[in-house]
Amino acid sequence: VRRFAFSVVHSSTILLPLWRQTCVDLGLQDRLIPRDVATRWNSTYDMLKVAVEYRVVFDTIVSDKKTKMRKYELDDIEWEALSDLLVVLKTLTLKFSREGVATLAHVIPAMDQIDGMLKGQRKKKMNAAVRHALRRAKAIMNKYYSKSDQSYAYRIAMGKTVYLGFGAFNCWYSTSSRPQAKVLREAGLAPGLDR
Repeated sequence: VRRFAFSVVHSSTILLPLWRQTCVDLGLQDRLIPRDVATRWNSTYDMLKVAVEYRVVFDTIVSDKKTKMRKYELDDIEWEALSDLLVVLKTLTLKFSREGVATLAHVIPAMDQIDGMLKGQRKKKMNAAVRHALRRAKAIMNKYYSKSDQSYAYRIAMGKTVYLGFGAFNCWYSTSSRPQAKVLREAGLAPGLDR
C-alpha cells in the first residue's frame, strides 16, 4: 500500500489523474492515500484507513494492465489482514490520543497486542510479500523489545525491581538468594555486587 500510494502521488501525468478520475467515476470524494511517515506514530493507521476505504479505487487501478501496477494487487486475505491491523491500530490510536501521553507502561502492552495480532496473521495462508512484511514488522518489534528490556525506565514502568544504589540495600542485594537480587546481579544492574 505504501509503495502504491507513493507511485500514484509521484506519477502526476498518468496515475494521479487516473486515481482522481476513478474516484469521481465511483462516486467517491477525491482523496489520496496519506503517506506513511516514520516520525509520525499514527501515519500507518491513517494510510491503511484510507486504503481500506478506497479499496475499490485501489483494485480498479492495479487491475488495469496499462498502469503496470499489478505487483501491488492484494487478494481478499491480504485485505482482511490490513483490516485486522487497522482495528488494532485504531484502538491504540484512540487510546493514546485520549490519554494525551503515551508512557512506557501503556506502550509495552500495546506492543504485545500488536505482536499477538501479527502472530495470528502469520498462520493464515498469504501472499509471499505480505508474509515478508509481517516478518519484517515482527523483527522491528523485537528490536524495540530488546532495547526496552534493558532500560531502567522500562523496568520501573513495568514494575520490575531495579537496583537504585542505595547503601542500605547493598548488603541485601549482594548476599540475598532472592530471585530479584540474582537477576539484578546477572543482568549487571547491581554493579560491584558480583559476589
